Amino acid sequence: MKKGQKLFIVDLESVSLYSDEQMKNLLSDEEKYNKTPFLFLIASYMRNRTLDWAASNLMFQGKIKKGYWMVYSFVKT
Repeated sequence: MKKGQKLFIVDLESVSLYSDEQMKNLLSDEEKYNKTPFLFLIASYMRNRTLDWAASNLMFQGKIKKGYWMVYSFVKT
């Protein structure tokens, strides 16, 4: 990315439900893991990793919530 370029991450919160800590708890409990839809685990993992990368490499500008959707804004400094 070039300086000044923006990145928006759009997240459907009703699918990416779990924080990193919640994911660790689910993955360490076989019964909970087996009851959790795989889509929720994958979406949560991807959201968490993407936001971690953006926070480490870009400047956070803010977020806006619209219903179940969350939009995060970052800019390259």
